[in-house]
Formats: sequence, C-alpha cells, structure tokens
Amino acid sequence: MAPAHWMPSNNALRECLALQEEAAPRSLLLRLFGADPLSRDARRPFSGALAEIALADSLAALGPDWTVVHSVPVGGALPEQYLAIDHLVIGPAGIFTITLHSHAGQDIWVGERTFLVDDERLGHLPVAEESALAVSGLLEAALAVRGTAVDVLVTPCIVVDSPATMRVRQRTGRIQVTTARDFTAWLASLPRLFSPAVVNTLSAVALQASTWPAGPAVQSRDVHHQRDDFDRLLLHIASARLRRLIWTGLGVIASYAPVIVNLSGRSALEVLSALGS
Repeated sequence: MAPAHWMPSNNALRECLALQEEAAPRSLLLRLFGADPLSRDARRPFSGALAEIALADSLAALGPDWTVVHSVPVGGALPEQYLAIDHLVIGPAGIFTITLHSHAGQDIWVGERTFLVDDERLGHLPVAEESALAVSGLLEAALAVRGTAVDVLVTPCIVVDSPATMRVRQRTGRIQVTTARDFTAWLASLPRLFSPAVVNTLSAVALQASTWPAGPAVQSRDVHHQRDDFDRLLLHIASARLRRLIWTGLGVIASYAPVIVNLSGRSALEVLSALGS
C-alpha cells in the first residue's frame, strides 16, 4: 500500500464530513419524504469533494507514461506552516504541481499578479509559485544525492472547480490556470520534453519518502474510512432523491385520478376527445 501522504488529501471531503456531522439529524418524516440529507453548510465543500475525486480519477487515467504523487509535503517545521501539494505529476511533457481550489459558482478573474474570486483578492498565485519552487529544490537535492546535478523546472498549475465564469486576462508567468474539466486534456496535449528514461528517473526520486520533508502524521486507514463515509453520504443523497421522485410521481397520479375515474365508463373515442380538449 502507498504511504498515506501518497494518497489524495481530500481536504474538501474532510471538511464536508465534519460539517455534515455537526448538522441536526433529519426526522423520520423528513427521511420518509426524501428531504436532502446534505446540510446547508456542507454544500460548498461537498462540491469541492466531488471535484477532488474527479480530478484524482482523471489523473489516474493519464496512463502509464505519467506518474502521479498525491499529497506531497514540501515544507513547514510547524503545523501552521505546513505546506503540501495536492498532486505532483511527472510525464513526457514535464513536471507539474497541481493545487485544486473549490470555487463552484463563483466568478474568477486572473491577471499577471492578481487572482480575484467574486472581486476578492486571494493568494493562490504566490502560493502556487512558492510550492513549485519548493518541489524544484527538493527534487534537485534528491537527484544530487544520486550524483545527478541538473536544474529541475516545475510548472505550477491552479485548477479551479466549476466556476461560474473564469477570465484569464494576462499570462501569469509559468503558472497555468484552468478548470478541473479542462486540465487533463490540456496536460495530454502538451509536446514531449522528457524521454521515458528521464521520466523514470524523476518518478523514482519523487516516489521516495526521503525526498520530501516529514509532514503531519496521517493514517492511511483514516483516509480510507473518510472515503467510505463520503460514499455512504452519496448513497443517502441518491436515496433521498429517489424518494422525492417517487412522491412526485405519486402526486401526479393522484392529481389525475379523478379524471381517470370519470373517464373509465366512457368510450375510447370520448376519452381521447376529453383528453385532447
């Protein structure tokens, strides 16, 4: 089994579950009629959790030419300084750090040094650049231990979950800003820069725990349990949606019941004429 740090961090998923746990339980009547089990506070991180899972799945589908490392720790001696990359991707087109941000339904505007979300300036750009530089330095140091002195260029990528609008008005240096839906297609379209031998060497170094600073202890079983809890939440949501559909269908049938009873004793021609009118 891969180390816990090599598993998707699922930050939004954990937040969603924590907020959902704080919500008041639904009454028997609400459950019977299929009231949405997802609490109001958990809705935004729920969208982010779905994006985390979808992005991890799409990265896994890139194929054997690519190596994907999840939850890569890159620094911070204190817990409050801890910094981790959501995904590190190494393949024929180069090396990429990926940070996923959940901004579903929000308006994004990106300039050379500015990242606005609903007109609020956020620090996504400098954090992405700092993280990529940290990964570059750590990979260079690990390669030097092996006797290989090279400069490692890492492209920082910011992936945004389902924004209402996203306008990238100026190039943000080397930082790539894209939506979760478009990211892997963009990645697969890039020209080849590395030979398979280079990709294998870089991947081997990236998959060594000694390449990266130690991060907070994470138990892999906890990660699996959280995903199981989220899958159960998805089942509850789907079950509630089905109940609502059933009650809606029963309501439609009930509303037409008097008409059906009224028409039951009439001829087929009269029924068709009545329905047509």
